[in-house]
Amino acid sequence: MENLKEYIERHRTDPMKRSEFIVYLDVLREKYGFKKDSDLYNKAGVSRQNYSLIVSGSRPKLKTALKFIFALHANNRECKYLLKKAGYTLASSSTYALIIRYCLENKIYDLDKVNDYLIEYNFTGKEELF
Repeated sequence: MENLKEYIERHRTDPMKRSEFIVYLDVLREKYGFKKDSDLYNKAGVSRQNYSLIVSGSRPKLKTALKFIFALHANNRECKYLLKKAGYTLASSSTYALIIRYCLENKIYDLDKVNDYLIEYNFTGKEELF
């Protein structure tokens, strides 16, 4: 068992916990077998221009970050880390967030199905739907 000092040092030096959104997204892209950036942003339905802005350091919208997560078929932990790097969280107090978390936990990656759930719970504004 590691001591407290070792534990603190290990967590402080973990590069993925300190990396930017785009760096972690690139790690996930490689992990999930997307050879090129364009393979991922095309599958996510994100424009090249929008992706370029993110690469340049712009903060992605929540909807955009979620599109990447669903395109990757990322797990719940990876989703949490990626959203945190973009400045977001899926809070338990939000029905919208709970629907997204439900879909991820149950490996529902089809955005049409996710949208069906959102519509069922009256999230019909453009900003909520994919």
